[in-house]
Amino acid sequence: MELLQKLEHVILRWVKNVPHLPVSLRRWLGVNIWWIILIGVIINGIWILFQIVGIFGMIAFLGSPGATYQIVSTITSWSIVTSTVGTFFTIVVTILSGLAIQPLQSRLKKGWVLLFSAWLVSIIGVIVGAVLSLNPVFFVINLLFGAIFTTFLGYVLFELHGQFAHEPKKTKTRR
Repeated sequence: MELLQKLEHVILRWVKNVPHLPVSLRRWLGVNIWWIILIGVIINGIWILFQIVGIFGMIAFLGSPGATYQIVSTITSWSIVTSTVGTFFTIVVTILSGLAIQPLQSRLKKGWVLLFSAWLVSIIGVIVGAVLSLNPVFFVINLLFGAIFTTFLGYVLFELHGQFAHEPKKTKTRR
């Protein structure tokens, strides 16, 4: 948790000088982000089901006569690995986002921290997915579009930072 706080403060220093959204839009997003996340969790849940069906389809293909050629079985096997890893990251991000809905509805910082954690996991997922592509062109494309997408999400996330209740600083009382 301490590492997350340090990382949060470092990124807050980075985004301090970037242009900010209007205050009214930040306030609206702070109030309504929970249902936007809920819609995203539902869509991700459906996407996860499609990913699992695709993985089982590739596994079934490995048992077919068409997979007897070495190159076909190798490509299909690696596709199963990359799809499984991608599905794992999608599941983790979806769970963290789903856990954030209730605290976001109550405007607690815990919800923001869960979204921050999901954002960090998605960054790791983009990097791992790019490395697992084993193709220089797809590596660059995955990193480029992943960086654009996660930068946009990070910008919105840190624009919402001030909209959630933060823990007051503890002061020592003298008696």
